[in-house]
Amino acid sequence: MENPDLWKWLTGQEQPPEGVSINPVFSAVRDKIMNNLSSHASPETRAIPGQPWVRGWDDIKKNAGSPVAGNQ
Repeated sequence: MENPDLWKWLTGQEQPPEGVSINPVFSAVRDKIMNNLSSHASPETRAIPGQPWVRGWDDIKKNAGSPVAGNQ
């Protein structure tokens, strides 16, 4: 699979194809990533499910109203 597609599936931006979503290894990795995002990423830096993640990795405090933490 292409890395951008895989990343979207793992972070919940898009639903993976059925053949991928039923794979137990994919499910375990996705669960781990989603738990880490939920525990360590500011909500305002995350994409709404179904929407692309468009913010940059270096967007910490660059503009008024920017999130305190970037997309680390």
